Amino acid sequence: MNDLNYVVIVECAIELNGRYLIIKHPDYKEAGGLLAFPGGKVELKDHNTNGSSNVMLNAVKREIFEEVGINLLDPIRYVTSNHFKSGNGSECLILVFHCILDQTNPTVNPSTREVSEYYWLTSEEINQAPNSPTWLKEYLSCVNE
Repeated sequence: MNDLNYVVIVECAIELNGRYLIIKHPDYKEAGGLLAFPGGKVELKDHNTNGSSNVMLNAVKREIFEEVGINLLDPIRYVTSNHFKSGNGSECLILVFHCILDQTNPTVNPSTREVSEYYWLTSEEINQAPNSPTWLKEYLSCVNE
């Protein structure tokens, strides 16, 4: 039997007044220079955070806080998932979520290690950006369904 192990990644389309928080990956990282929703890898510590056993939501909240300094207080909904092979050959499973900010403080404090730039962009601006990858446009389409 061939065992398949995934690296599990979560990303969140954070929306404020019709604009989405988009990060640009540093050039030296995987997908360097490309735009993305903020997020990252699910970790063991996400299995039980602050009394919650919802691993994926715990991971989303932790990764968003670590990457862009936002403490998500508003509801987070699952949107879609996808599979890809990373540059180093790892099999990756990505889960995409969506959060419309209402009670959450939208002040961005990006991790310089994880984010080279950030923007609040409309769907149209994301779709027209030359460094917006196909998968980001597909995830955005699912968010907007």
